[in-house]
Amino acid sequence: MDKTEFDMFFALHSQNVDNSEKLGFWSLTDKILETYLLENMPQKEHVTVVDFGGGTGRWLLKLDEHFKTSNFIIVDLSEDMLKQANKKITTGKYRNDIRTIHSDIASVDELVDGSADYIISTYNPLSFCNKPQSVINEAYRVLKKNGTAMITVQGYHNALYSKLNNSLAGHDELRSIFREKKVRWNEEVPRLWQLTQADMENMFVQSGFDKVQSRGIACIIQPQPEDFDPENKSLGSLSKKLNEDDKLYDTVLEIELKIGREQDVINRAMNILTIGIK
Repeated sequence: MDKTEFDMFFALHSQNVDNSEKLGFWSLTDKILETYLLENMPQKEHVTVVDFGGGTGRWLLKLDEHFKTSNFIIVDLSEDMLKQANKKITTGKYRNDIRTIHSDIASVDELVDGSADYIISTYNPLSFCNKPQSVINEAYRVLKKNGTAMITVQGYHNALYSKLNNSLAGHDELRSIFREKKVRWNEEVPRLWQLTQADMENMFVQSGFDKVQSRGIACIIQPQPEDFDPENKSLGSLSKKLNEDDKLYDTVLEIELKIGREQDVINRAMNILTIGIK
């Protein structure tokens, strides 16, 4: 996407992304993703964690309570997103050392080779990138030997399902998604990559990663149209029910965490998390 489109989207998104935690659907998907991340981050002291496309610092703040005497780095191309992150930093919200880098995640010149223990990239910055393989290559370069990268992307098969069943997409739009693996969810969102488990794992292998595996994020739950609200204020019926019914929330979480590991289900997911070790 071009810079103007990118900047316009994130100028609005930066003001509202943290509000998503109030919505049951996004709260649940956060918990799924957090569980998978922490499972693959066994060392939690004296490590360096880099968040590619870390935006407002929301995800490193989630992880902050689990780590000690570590270094966190947020890398993001959006100045508006980093302004929100720097507000959190200056108000002392993090107990670990943290800094921001304004950069394209496909080429982070400030990070030297082999400097990070973990690289995370959550809620699909990869989908915004012109060349996803370049981002995977950069993660490999920055990681230490035996370091782990954990990167999400929007799922291709789910995009086809959602656009047809939830949005009643016309034949031209559906055919375009099918051929190009890109989706425009609404007028506020640029066209984004939608990739498969095989796409992701092949890119990781091509970069040199070992022990590559994937997880599905949101395999049985679907965001409803009101959950695409760019201001994250509208409360969909599913989010409302998950907010109010703790037993339902816990049950869906249990199911998601189980089937999100199953190879024949991962491509059904809204987002695909791929994990690789250098």
